Amino acid sequence: DGHRRRKWFLAMTKRPSTANADRVRCVGPAKLPRWNSASEAASDANCCVADLQTPCYILYKSILERNAQRMLDRAAHLGCMLRPHVKTHKTLQGGIICTGGTKRRIVVSTLAEAQFFADGGFDDIIYAVPITADKLPLAAALALKLQAFHITVDHRDALDAVLERAPAIGKPWSVFLMMDCGYGRDGVDPTDPDSITMVRRLTENAGVAAFAGIYTHGGHSYDHEGTDGDIALKVRETAAEEAQAAAAFAKRIKGEGIDVPVVGIGSTPTCSNPPSQGLEGVNEMHPGNYCYYDVMQERLGSCTEEDIAVRVVMRVIGHYPKKNLLLVDMGW
Repeated sequence: DGHRRRKWFLAMTKRPSTANADRVRCVGPAKLPRWNSASEAASDANCCVADLQTPCYILYKSILERNAQRMLDRAAHLGCMLRPHVKTHKTLQGGIICTGGTKRRIVVSTLAEAQFFADGGFDDIIYAVPITADKLPLAAALALKLQAFHITVDHRDALDAVLERAPAIGKPWSVFLMMDCGYGRDGVDPTDPDSITMVRRLTENAGVAAFAGIYTHGGHSYDHEGTDGDIALKVRETAAEEAQAAAAFAKRIKGEGIDVPVVGIGSTPTCSNPPSQGLEGVNEMHPGNYCYYDVMQERLGSCTEEDIAVRVVMRVIGHYPKKNLLLVDMGW
């Protein structure tokens, strides 16, 4: 959950050089308590790697900042707004960095995340999981709290529930239609006439709901295998297909005389390796893992090892030469 993850958010002012590789800045419970030294253990001072309570999660803040700025710059170059997904870091600090300090325009995966970031001063939030009727009361409270809170739908039953009532008089729902760009998980079929019907229903109930745009996620970009260069090329092809599917669906909707304010796409692989021809017809991208990156992203060609901003620190707690075995305190 967000609060527990926030406690373990360790910030480094820069990636250590060889000379100071064991110096970190400890936050919260990460520093190992010492005998008769409770005040020192509770301090927010520099400490050595040997002082860390393991296992623990550490972050190179300078790498996070570099990754965040690079994605902001890439989105601007592609003519898109960046809407970072915050489910990877789940922290206010990370959200501020990834939004370039604006604290606006983010994506969440749970209503608890939405509430946490709303309480932290963030606004313009998309709950990017298809809404169900049981979650509408809490979503309505968020819609009333924020200037802009958006929900997503991909089924007519959910849309029926949404259209029963607005969050309040004069405050309609802001609704994104989630579409499937080839991932095959969630989202409407952009070629199905019923998908256009759902959009039309939103526009015909202006006092209750407003059509905010379309949202899609190219999650199948994670499925590619092969050599390094080959994988990156496949990811770019998937990115092009994702963008083309979203743009084509938006064009169909516009052909019905309906405005499409936002055409949003994105996964970390496809946003890290966007199509060489650009993102014509798309105006928003929403990657998430890019802030930290990881070994899987490195394998997919999204980043290099130097771009991975986090590590898990552990201790060797057993050495058994006859078994050729090391035991670490990282779980089984």
